[in-house]
Amino acid sequence: EYVRQHKNFVYLTQENQGQSVARNYGIREAQGEYIWCVDADDKVDSNSLSAVWGELVAHHRLDILAFQLKQVTEDGTFVSYECSQPRVQHNTVLLGRNAVLQGYSPSSVCALFVQKQMMVENGLFFKEGITQQDVELSYRLFAHAGKVYFSELKPYVYIHHPNSTSKSKDVRKVTKYQCDTVEIIKSFRFLSREFADSDRELANHIRQHADSVLFGCVYGLFKNRKTRKGYSINNAVVAKLKEEGLYPVKGPFDSWKKRLACLVLNVEWMIK
Repeated sequence: EYVRQHKNFVYLTQENQGQSVARNYGIREAQGEYIWCVDADDKVDSNSLSAVWGELVAHHRLDILAFQLKQVTEDGTFVSYECSQPRVQHNTVLLGRNAVLQGYSPSSVCALFVQKQMMVENGLFFKEGITQQDVELSYRLFAHAGKVYFSELKPYVYIHHPNSTSKSKDVRKVTKYQCDTVEIIKSFRFLSREFADSDRELANHIRQHADSVLFGCVYGLFKNRKTRKGYSINNAVVAKLKEEGLYPVKGPFDSWKKRLACLVLNVEWMIK
């Protein structure tokens, strides 16, 4: 119906292979200059779109325009603003690598307008088959980006669903989500190596972030070991970590507290 009414709409169909495959298909086929991923159960605030276009015009040839998400319940009640990125300087043009160094926290790609050419030329597509695809890709996007701009705009309305994958108590879904964290760590470590020769400062920062995610993953296993007792969740994640050479956690550590904590966390039976 939309295609019949609007010449600039293109409707693509394929066999269901998951969100990441569908998104990558859409990115490759898109004819516009910028990519904006809008999930099917969320909304766009049409009153904010003119301000979005204004930012793109005012700051010519941005690789990424970042904004915030307005989170509401299914009945429309306001919950919070997401993706505010408080550590990163706002309302000024930055280099993507500087945003990462300032402390950009990987988050939803729904909060990003991304130049298609930059994505395609650098092979920046969604990693297929993982549940945390936005976290994995958004960090790579900023590491490779040239001009980026963090605005205060909130054009995206995110509908809060209490039964989403990240909040699920289903053992299989929780296990999948936790094991996918290992894939995120691997991706960040690979990204660090990618910049090892061209930008040592950026490479070191990304590696530190990867190590921080690894520590958080293992600490989460320890913290939740009692509530997960009798299930296979922690066993599966530990097996995945060991398979990838990520456990025991070897560091380097950015604090003595983490070094001390790993004396316990690296005792395998303590986190199973």
